Amino acid sequence: MNLKNKKIILLIFTIISIIFDLYYAISIYAGKINLETSSGIIQISNNEQIILLVSCAIVNLISLFFIIKNPLQHKKKIIILNIVQLMIGNIFNVISGIINIIILAIKTKDISEEVKEKKELPVLEDITKYKWYVYFLIFVFLFIICYTPVTNLLPIPNTKIATIISIVILYIIQTFSLVIPMWDELKRDYKVFKDNFKLYLGNMLPRFGAIILFYLISNLSLVSFIGTIPTNQAIINTWPLYITAFVAIIIAPLTEELMFRGFIKKFIKNDILFVIVSSLIFGSLHVSVAGSLQQLLFIIPYSLLGLAFSLNYVKTRNIASNIFLHSAWNTIAVLAMLLLKIL
Repeated sequence: MNLKNKKIILLIFTIISIIFDLYYAISIYAGKINLETSSGIIQISNNEQIILLVSCAIVNLISLFFIIKNPLQHKKKIIILNIVQLMIGNIFNVISGIINIIILAIKTKDISEEVKEKKELPVLEDITKYKWYVYFLIFVFLFIICYTPVTNLLPIPNTKIATIISIVILYIIQTFSLVIPMWDELKRDYKVFKDNFKLYLGNMLPRFGAIILFYLISNLSLVSFIGTIPTNQAIINTWPLYITAFVAIIIAPLTEELMFRGFIKKFIKNDILFVIVSSLIFGSLHVSVAGSLQQLLFIIPYSLLGLAFSLNYVKTRNIASNIFLHSAWNTIAVLAMLLLKIL
């Protein structure tokens, strides 16, 4: 596909998406359309619908600006903006986002997209301080303590403060147990990632964006089929937003990436086996509190998300890039939750 056709298609679908967003937002505000829905624990009011639609319109306007300037030069930014509209938008935004990302992924025939100098990612040597079984034993211990019902055997806190303290203590134990064995690697990877940020970002986004499309499609399909969101997400929605933000943006990316990517790779050296095991464990972890058999189907989208993170680690061998990617993804999700709470 040549640059002219690519630009035309991007402009058409982005403009159509903006028109639909503004049309529905104005129609809902004027009372001509009622999109208020209530399904189990999912409740989206008309005011929340307006906020999401206007937000999508703003995101698409920014994307439109970059498309007009140069879609190839601003390819990464446009992909990020389309991922955002996929997460918070309606069916028109989903269709537009999917098509735009696919169009951006197609090679441009009449011009070189990155002719300057094709830089390769830095080659990072594995830093293994201990024998493989040490990492395996720490992994099993933390998995049992932090991610299985064995925590139910612990004394039940009597107050809300005691509950928060017990959760904090559990996170401290997990964080120190993961960070200390991987400190040298974590420190090295952070410096390399910071020094080559744009290179890593350009490498991660296309692959991550493609997998996220399948994640969103499967997740939305299951929500429609089952009628409720995943149980673990429902539990998180009951937390105060500041706690959710802290855990999702800072704690979870650090602990989950060190444990489910960094540690597993220490005792599973084969890349294919590592990707399969890491993705499935990550997926099953997020449905461990499923309230029904149907809820177990959510292992599919969560495993796809785990697949994105696992493939990124195999490609970059940089755990800091994984932590950043995970944190960025969770930040978008938290911002979407924040928008839904603002009336």
